[in-house]
Amino acid sequence: MGRSIQHGRRYEALDGLRGVAAMGVLLYHLGGWTSRPWLMAHGYLSVDFFFCLSGFVLAHAYGDRSLGWLAFMRARLVRVWPLMALSMIAGALVMIGHRSSILQCLVMGLVLLPRIWVTHEDSFSPLFPLNPPAWSLFLELLAGALWLPVRRVSTLWLVLIIVVSGGVLIPIAYGMGGVQTGWDRATYWIGVIRTIFPFALGWACYRMQAYVRVSVPAGLLALALLAVLAVPPLDYTATYDLVCVAVVFPLIVLLGHRDPTGRAAVICRFSGEVSYPLYALHWVLWELLLRLFRAVGGQGYPAAFIASAVVLIVFGAWMMLKIYDIPVRRWLKARLATA
Repeated sequence: MGRSIQHGRRYEALDGLRGVAAMGVLLYHLGGWTSRPWLMAHGYLSVDFFFCLSGFVLAHAYGDRSLGWLAFMRARLVRVWPLMALSMIAGALVMIGHRSSILQCLVMGLVLLPRIWVTHEDSFSPLFPLNPPAWSLFLELLAGALWLPVRRVSTLWLVLIIVVSGGVLIPIAYGMGGVQTGWDRATYWIGVIRTIFPFALGWACYRMQAYVRVSVPAGLLALALLAVLAVPPLDYTATYDLVCVAVVFPLIVLLGHRDPTGRAAVICRFSGEVSYPLYALHWVLWELLLRLFRAVGGQGYPAAFIASAVVLIVFGAWMMLKIYDIPVRRWLKARLATA
């Protein structure tokens, strides 16, 4: 989920929306973990928004650059790996007394290898047991790896990719009652399709943006995205999910090319910066806070605890960004440049 930078252009509004989506995932998971399913009921669609945004951002940052595949993947790993490694180590410490084969899970997590081929566990177990949300980060890296060699294909081929991947995703969504799948060993292959379709749409949005003159202020787009994610559970979830992924999210990305100014720009910049650490670390930070709450005698999941946890998780993500992620990425870039 790298920043969208090229020729001085950052797309600050889209950076801000990434943070809104990350908050949507956090609230959705908190709703599931605390038996509050109405809390950001469609927050899982944030992942699809991430994929769409990633297609746009990578096309913007790398679409016209002469860059080898290894150099591209090195840049992507430098961006993603430090926080993923931290989350896996912290997850191992949290789960060490509650899970077997911790060492195997840790090694596979550190090399970002999903547990697809492990057969002695429940087929619906997470691909990354020490940080379950990491499945989408792995698939985003995979999408980027597949995209770079074909990034200059004609628009006709791009349309074909969209039509084929969307045509496969539609019956899957109706068969499974929505697009909320791909995170476990039983459905990981569906996750690949779920990634390719919105990613290709975001890629197409970048090619289309020159022809779109209308833009919408970042604040209104953020409210629209939150409203989409907060819609209560529906009987026609599959249709709603597909409309959001195929229409609403690309439209939000297309309309988000107006850079905010003043205080709005500062808010968008902070939101974009904290989005990745918030997504990468929110599961393990919640587990740590919950264990601390239980250690001091806390019972259940009171609203005050959940509200406090949201604030502390955001603050913890921001702290890890400043004291760990940025320095480590800077060090890795310097070492790679020297090498």
